[in-house]
Amino acid sequence: MYMINKISSKDIIEFNRVFGLLLMSKLSIVDSLDLILKQTKNQKLRTVLSSVIKDIKAGDTLSNSFAKYQKIFPEIYIANLKVAEETGNIAEVLNEYTLYQEKFMELKRKIIHASRYPLFVILVAIGVVFFMLYFLIPTFETLFKSVQASLPPITAFLLMLSNMLIDNGTVLFIAFILLTLLSFIIFRNKKIKEKLIDYILLELPFVSSFYTQNLLARFSLSMGMLLRNSVPLLDSLRISKNISDNSIFKSEINSLSRNLVKGESLTRRIGNSKIFDITFIRLLSAGEQSAELDKVFYLISDYYSKEFDHKIEMLTSLIEPVLILLVGGIVAVVLIAMYLPMFEIINYLGV
Repeated sequence: MYMINKISSKDIIEFNRVFGLLLMSKLSIVDSLDLILKQTKNQKLRTVLSSVIKDIKAGDTLSNSFAKYQKIFPEIYIANLKVAEETGNIAEVLNEYTLYQEKFMELKRKIIHASRYPLFVILVAIGVVFFMLYFLIPTFETLFKSVQASLPPITAFLLMLSNMLIDNGTVLFIAFILLTLLSFIIFRNKKIKEKLIDYILLELPFVSSFYTQNLLARFSLSMGMLLRNSVPLLDSLRISKNISDNSIFKSEINSLSRNLVKGESLTRRIGNSKIFDITFIRLLSAGEQSAELDKVFYLISDYYSKEFDHKIEMLTSLIEPVLILLVGGIVAVVLIAMYLPMFEIINYLGV
C-alpha cells in the first residue's frame, strides 16, 4: 500500500465519470487511464494513475492496482471493481459508483450546511455579548456612579457580569483555551468518543433524529449499490458499516452479520435497536421475503433521504427567525438595562 494523501472527492468523482465514459466508448483500460493522465492537472492523481498504468501493463488487475491507494479509493470502490472485472461491466459499475458518490456527498453536505448557519449566528451572538459587556457597559457604569443612581436588578446584574469579565479576563481566556483543548482531546480520544460522543449523537433529543436518518440513508445507499453489483451480503455489511465512525452503529452491524452467519434473518433481533427504527425493519423484512434486497435498500435510502430533506427544510425555515429573535432579544435586554436608570438620572439633574 502506497502512502499518498487523499485527493478531493470532487476530483475523484470527475475521474470516475470520465473513466466510465471512456470505457463505454470502447477504449481499453490502459488507453483510458493514459488519456486521463495526460489531461489531469492534479499532481497526486497523476502519480497514482502512472503507477496504476504500470501495474496493469505488468499484468495486475485494475482493482488490485487501485487497492494500493486505500486513502484515495475506499473499500467499497475496490469491492465493486472486483465484481465488475468478473462480469465485464466495469464501465457500468463506474457510472453507478459516480452517482452513488455524488448522492453520498450531497447527504454529507446537507449536514454541514444545516449546522453552519446556527453556529455562525451563535458565534455572532457571543461576540455581541462580549463587546457589550467588555466595552459598552463600563461606560455606563461611570455615569451611574457619578450621579449615584439607583439601579434596577437587571442593570446591577449586567454591571456585575461586566466587572467579572474585565477583572478576570486573563483567567477566563486561559479557561477558554483549556476548554477548547479538552474538547479537541475528547473528539480525538477513541475510548472517550465511543462512550460519550457516539452515545450523545444517538440519544440527544432532536439531534438524534437528524443523525440517524442521515446515517440510515447513507448506509442503505451503500448496501444497495454493493448488492446490486453482486457483492455478497456479509461483505456488503462489513464494507457499509464503515460509512460511519459511530461505534454503536458498527456494533449493531456486527451483530447483524453474526445473526446471518448463524442462519438467522437480518431483521430478527434488531427490534430494540437505537438506530434501526420500525420503518427500516419492516422495509428490510419485505426485501428479505421478496429476495430483492438491493432494490429495497435503494428504496430505504430514498425514503430516509427525503425524510432528512424535509426536516432540514423545516429546521431552516424555523431556525432563522428564532436565532434572529434570540440575538435581537439579547441586544434589547442589554440596551433596556442600560437605559432604565436614565429616567432617574434625568430626575436627579432636574431636567
